[in-house]
Amino acid sequence: MMNSFSRRQAMRMMSGPAMATTFLPFAGPGAAYAHPAEKTLLTRPLGKTGREVTTFGLAGGNKVMWNLPGDEGAEIVVKAVRAGITYLETANNYQLSQRNYHKAFRILKLIPGEAGYDAALRGRVFLATKSGLRHSIVRDGSTPMGRSAGGGKLVTEDLLRALTQFFGDDKGFIPEGAYIDLFQIHSLTREEDVDAVFEGMENPSDKTLPRVGALAALVDFRDGTNLTGLNPRQKKYIRHIGITGHENAAAHMYAMRRDKRNDLQTLLVAVNPNDRHYFCHQTNSVAVAAAKGMGLIGMKVFADGVMYGLERKYASQPGQSVATVGQAGKVAPEDFLRYTLSAEGMSTIITGIGLIDRNNDPKGDQLAFNLTACQNPEPMSKARRAEIEQRVAGIHGIETNFFQRTSSGLLAPQSVTGARVAGGAVKVSWGTAYAAGDPLLRYEVYRREEKIATVAFRPQTSMEPFSITDTTAPASHAGGVWYRVRVVDATGRTADSNSVKPL
Repeated sequence: MMNSFSRRQAMRMMSGPAMATTFLPFAGPGAAYAHPAEKTLLTRPLGKTGREVTTFGLAGGNKVMWNLPGDEGAEIVVKAVRAGITYLETANNYQLSQRNYHKAFRILKLIPGEAGYDAALRGRVFLATKSGLRHSIVRDGSTPMGRSAGGGKLVTEDLLRALTQFFGDDKGFIPEGAYIDLFQIHSLTREEDVDAVFEGMENPSDKTLPRVGALAALVDFRDGTNLTGLNPRQKKYIRHIGITGHENAAAHMYAMRRDKRNDLQTLLVAVNPNDRHYFCHQTNSVAVAAAKGMGLIGMKVFADGVMYGLERKYASQPGQSVATVGQAGKVAPEDFLRYTLSAEGMSTIITGIGLIDRNNDPKGDQLAFNLTACQNPEPMSKARRAEIEQRVAGIHGIETNFFQRTSSGLLAPQSVTGARVAGGAVKVSWGTAYAAGDPLLRYEVYRREEKIATVAFRPQTSMEPFSITDTTAPASHAGGVWYRVRVVDATGRTADSNSVKPL
């Protein structure tokens, strides 16, 4: 392991004034929740939320999920917050994690209504959780989509469960003033997941709808409205809404295209140096989220510990943790961290913590080490990131990202159509192509074998397709008037769509 950080650096990071970072009071609705304070840790804007978060955040998995000797799960949360980390992440499906956060919040005086409640600190902490449930209302007797460790079937059950576990009695009581900064729709993997989430968004108050998706209810609990009828007390239990995904970039991109009201403000996504060997998030969903101004949160930095020897599977039992800070002969942990933090538009990155040291020795404390590693304000150069990708592939191999869809290579533009318009011209339309491990550069439109237009690539951020109009289109041709669209990536690779005849 490369020991590039000194004990002194880590001690300075971990023992400074508690919560010495802040969400700055940006313009917009997020300003209402900002609490200025001295800023010592590096922060970045979380997209258009109006909030800033520390570049390193705490994931609620790993040891935070369990009751281990010394109540270490809660201790890790307390240690993170007192070090100044502001982005705190977990999920309803993470075993005991939300309960352990509650234990930590008691120590930190973050329970509304209890003696000594620290409202200023609560304003700085950015608390995020997730639900894998896709619906909020089901009237037709069908089975709601998704699952929850708490046994709930509808997303509001997970929302209320999270609130009572974080701040209440874990039995349904939620104190006045409790809220979650970011509630995320977890692990979108298929277009069917996305369709379910968006059901009823056009008219959520229509009681004849057979189903209403998760998003409509979350908007009600964000805005204090009651269009779904699920929020009669008009509570504002949520500040922001986001999505997450490990596997399929196309599903994330579809969700972002469908989000015409921009209700989705963050994307939590798997990014590490082996990303490009799979269905690449950085060249696909990350690029769309950055173009939409969404806050980006990176996860699976160490491939759920696979980079340092864990099995290629999700941890389901206590003790499935890496008990070192890096390993001899392997790529240094700071290279993984800084690589992910340097991805386009990245706001913060999160890791689970499997090892802490009460003296904050960075050789034995992943939290101290990771936080210190993320204080470099300059993103890595493209050349440096490429070097790390090559070293990781050579030393760790590329069979690490078990949670990510295998690569399909460069995929051609989707849903190409041609239509005759006024004056005999032809309008050619198409949807996004999907990148392999390298960015897309341009689209080329061909009429038969003649290139008639070149369009610089840009991420598709709505359901509106790209299009050009061929004003010189012939009325007919002996072999037919056919159009196709080619995509070209940064390496010069190409992929062509099917040919279509204008209707």
